[in-house]
Amino acid sequence: MLFENGIFCQYGVPNSNHLFFLFETNWFIIQLGDEMPIGRKKKALVHIAKEELHLDEESYRQILKGVAGVESATRLSREGFEKVMKRFQGMGFKGLLPHPYQPIPKGRLIPSDSPQGLESITSSQQDFISFLLEKLTWKEEHYRAFCARIIKKPGPLTKRDGQKIIIGMMAILRKRALDFQKRRNP
Repeated sequence: MLFENGIFCQYGVPNSNHLFFLFETNWFIIQLGDEMPIGRKKKALVHIAKEELHLDEESYRQILKGVAGVESATRLSREGFEKVMKRFQGMGFKGLLPHPYQPIPKGRLIPSDSPQGLESITSSQQDFISFLLEKLTWKEEHYRAFCARIIKKPGPLTKRDGQKIIIGMMAILRKRALDFQKRRNP
């Protein structure tokens, strides 16, 4: 408990991601960590998916409750948002971008001796790299250093370079997901 001039109190509840503040005569609750509610853009995306999938209000609320344990998109956490969007993707929602919500790279690896590997990087590869960068939350300097380590250039220029960068970034995401699962379920 913290008192400052008799008008401000803070209470932390053990095993909770909430802080309670009393300021003058008003209580404020702040959620911490992964339980933070999503922003308005993500809420809008949930509602766009609802409309595109032609879900009635009852079905929509059942999905929110069953998948994320909430009754409103306003109460979705980041983790809940991910679960709901995966469910919507499974129902056929493709997202706002040309690639689906969680794109999966298509095609095959270009053999090292193929001249096709020397062609310019495709827009699909660039879009997928942008998606992976968003998921990894890397800054530009980090990405450039990663490229320099993998392809010895500040960024991919050819299809083969693009493949190498995508494969490396996906491996890092997979490793993060496995590490997260191990910490949650020791």
